[in-house]
Amino acid sequence: MKIKRLAFLTIILTYILIIFGGYVASSESGMGCGPEWPLCNGLVIPVLEGDTLIEFAHRVIGAVLGIMTAVLYFSILQSKQVRGLDKASKVLMLLLIIQILLGAAVVWLDLPAIIVSVHLMVAMFFLAVLIWIWQHADEQSSRTKTRKEQSIQNKFKALLILLLLTLFLGAYIKHQSFGLACSWLECTSGFIPVSFPEIIQTGHRLLAGVLSLYIFILTYLSLKNRWEAGLQNRLMAASLLVLGQIIIGILTIVSYIEISWAVLHLAFGTALFAVICEAAVFASSSSRISRLGEKSSNHYYG
Repeated sequence: MKIKRLAFLTIILTYILIIFGGYVASSESGMGCGPEWPLCNGLVIPVLEGDTLIEFAHRVIGAVLGIMTAVLYFSILQSKQVRGLDKASKVLMLLLIIQILLGAAVVWLDLPAIIVSVHLMVAMFFLAVLIWIWQHADEQSSRTKTRKEQSIQNKFKALLILLLLTLFLGAYIKHQSFGLACSWLECTSGFIPVSFPEIIQTGHRLLAGVLSLYIFILTYLSLKNRWEAGLQNRLMAASLLVLGQIIIGILTIVSYIEISWAVLHLAFGTALFAVICEAAVFASSSSRISRLGEKSSNHYYG
C-alpha cells in the first residue's frame, strides 16, 4: 500500500533527522547559519563549509521531511481505502508546523536549552504519530478492547511517559552542559547530589534506571505468561537496546562526552522510543491483542 510505504520512509527520515540534530548539537554547529531563519548567513544557499555546512544540511533534511509529510497527509486525505487516519494525519501536520516554529525559535533565541529540549520532544511525538499511521494504514476495522487488553496498553502508555521524561531530562542536561556534573558512578560531592546540575543529572539517571527495570520486568512477564510472539520479540529488542544504552551512557561520561558516543547515545534512545511505540501500537491492533489476553495469567491482570 502506498500510504504504508510512504509512512515507513517518513519514519526512517525522521529518525535520521533526529540523530543528525544530535550531531549538530554535539559538534556545537547549531549557530552555523547565524541567528537567521529561514536564510542561512543571509543567503538561500550559503558557503558550505564547517559549522555552516552541518547546520545547513540539517535544515535541508528537515525541508525534505516536511515535503514528505505533506505528501503523506494529502495521500491519506485522497485515499478511499484507508479509514481512521484522517485525525492522525491532521495531528501530524500540526506537529510539523509546531516543530518548524520551534526550530526557528531555537535559532532566533540562540539555542535556549528548554526550547531545544521541547523541540526534541515534539520530534518524538511526531515519530510516534508516524508509527501509528504506518501500523494502521492497512487496517479496516477495530473492536472494543477487553479489560485484559486495556491493561497491557496502559502498561505501555506508562512506559512511554517514563521514556519521554527520561529523554527530555537527557536533552536538557546536554544543552545546559550538565553532562559532566557527575562521573558515571558518583557526583563531585559523593553519592548524594548537592548542586542543581548534580540533582538534574542524578534525576535523569534514576529515571533511566526505573525505565530499564520496567522494560526488563515487562520482557520477563511477556515470556513467563506467553504473550503473543511478536510482542515478546519487541520487548526483547527493547531490553537489548536498554543494555546498549547503559553501556553507551557510561562510555559517554568516561570519554568526557565525546561526539561519537553522545550521538550514539541519542541514536539508541530514539530507537528504543520507536520500538516501544511500535510495540504499543502492535499490542492494540485488531485481533493481535486478543491472543495476548487468552495467553496471559489471570492473577497478573486481575
